[in-house]
Amino acid sequence: MRKYFVAICWLVIALLFISFLGFRKTYFNLFPAFTGTSWVIHFHVASILSWLALLFTQAFLAKSGRLELHQKIGKLSYILVPVILTGFILVTNHGQLKHKEPGLVAATFFDGSLFVLFYLLAILNRKNVNYHAPYMMLSAVPFINPGLGRFISPEVSLPIEFLLILTLLLTAYFKKKTFRPYLVALGSFIGLLLIVVYVSLINPKIIELIWTAIWG
Repeated sequence: MRKYFVAICWLVIALLFISFLGFRKTYFNLFPAFTGTSWVIHFHVASILSWLALLFTQAFLAKSGRLELHQKIGKLSYILVPVILTGFILVTNHGQLKHKEPGLVAATFFDGSLFVLFYLLAILNRKNVNYHAPYMMLSAVPFINPGLGRFISPEVSLPIEFLLILTLLLTAYFKKKTFRPYLVALGSFIGLLLIVVYVSLINPKIIELIWTAIWG
């Protein structure tokens, strides 16, 4: 199980690097003045960075065997996750009021839904470390797409997320470890992606109607 906690730490470090690359020109390079940057953007960034910091801290504490402190700090997520969701909503609204991008709404729905799903499953299985740890690690995966998608393209970031989950699934299966969380994650990823593809590409009138109902 210690390998899970180490993997979470490395995943968080990788995500920080990817996020810096993806948002370097539009956010980080604007430091320290951040001219023209709304407080909404700062709020969103701070909430995501707080989540990654919490994940790293929790993994480190679990790896160190400090489970009582791990459990106490973990309760902060009950406050932080609603804050993160608020950030998602605010930043999406802020962006759509500036530029109409229905596809970005669909992408945010995809990333946000996966994050919430994996987090809820982790909390529901908090007394079963064999499920809790994988789901918590998976809660970081949806944050690959925003950074890498901007740095390269979504056509690259989404397959990488898919392959990462698939690799975790196959590794757990062939090593006779608990693989169900990864199976659930893979099915959820594919299901949500199909929904997004349908409303965005196959029948774009749906996403247009949603956009008009909210921002029209």
